Amino acid sequence: MTMTSERQERINEDLRSGERERVVQALDSLNEMLRAREADDTSIPPLTVLLCDDDARIRREATWSVGKLAQNKAIDHAPLDRLIALLGDEDAEVRENAAWALGEGAGVGIGQEEAIERLNALLGDGSAQVRGMAVWALGRMAERMRLAHRSSIPLLEGLLDDKSLHVRKGAEWTLERIRALDPRT
Repeated sequence: MTMTSERQERINEDLRSGERERVVQALDSLNEMLRAREADDTSIPPLTVLLCDDDARIRREATWSVGKLAQNKAIDHAPLDRLIALLGDEDAEVRENAAWALGEGAGVGIGQEEAIERLNALLGDGSAQVRGMAVWALGRMAERMRLAHRSSIPLLEGLLDDKSLHVRKGAEWTLERIRALDPRT
């Protein structure tokens, strides 16, 4: 066993501990490993449980960790149902991180068509960051997995006048990707 894998196993044990401070410290340590590209998907089972935690801070970190595993291409499965459910979370950062994790999952071929309608709903979110991330995730799903719905098009077109430049530019980019899948749209 390498030093990294021993460290990750200790982190995974702490993630499963149920002790708030140990969990928070373990998430911080895991995220440090993820930034250094030293973690693997053995953390998915405890992270999946933490996605349902009562503490929004823990849900934020767990969704970020799942997304980072996908971004690092260190994952071949993801708790998609839980990530999709988190698109409706009360916490804006959890919604944003869940959308980001779904978009990163699409980058490694992990996704579900069911996510599209839930991401469509976020296009009207009060947070520009959440809208922008939902736009990006829809674009990634279209580009990387060829998953898209025509139902997204009018919603994205409505965002071409969004008050956020980031959202407007993202909507243009995503529309290009969706239309590339079906030139008739």
